[in-house]
Amino acid sequence: MAGASIAAILVCLLSPVLITVFSHVFLEEPLHKRQTIGIGVAAIGTCIAIASGTLSMSRGPTFFLGSLILLSTPVLWATYSLLGKKIMDRYSPFLVVAYVNALGGLCLIPPSLAQHSLYQISKISLDGWLAILYLAVTCSFIGYYIWLYTMNKIGPAITSSFLFAEPLVTVTFATFVGETLSPFIIVGGFLIFIGMYLVTRR
Repeated sequence: MAGASIAAILVCLLSPVLITVFSHVFLEEPLHKRQTIGIGVAAIGTCIAIASGTLSMSRGPTFFLGSLILLSTPVLWATYSLLGKKIMDRYSPFLVVAYVNALGGLCLIPPSLAQHSLYQISKISLDGWLAILYLAVTCSFIGYYIWLYTMNKIGPAITSSFLFAEPLVTVTFATFVGETLSPFIIVGGFLIFIGMYLVTRR
């Protein structure tokens, strides 16, 4: 509806900013001037890296609606992260991730039934099952466990700053399938590195 570039800008750029602000407001985490500057530098680098090409999508009603829907993602992600931080005061990250995945799977059943997705399970190929297994283990389990564990150790603000590197990593891996790195991406990556250093430096 809105395109991958807009999605990356809104999600990867706004999520760390919202998490840092929410942590400061609701968890009373200190926000130093150096960290604020670092977030700003990394945000500029992110915009340069993922908007290095011009957007060619028409700005119609579908684009506008898609952008509005995407704006909810950083808010939901920030809320999830801060709630996870509070819950881990009582439970281990492993237990939290286990319940999140179990409840998330149950919540996906109704829309899957509505789209008749469950009836297509028998048609999934071996490559499809391997892809599903990879997503389930590495992204949904290991990835979320690492996220909650590090957030519990070093705080939501610093942990979320590493989201700025996600577009850069994506573009870097894209070079293995034939895409080239533009000077804008290199400059953006350098700014992301500087910003993350300012945020995470003790």
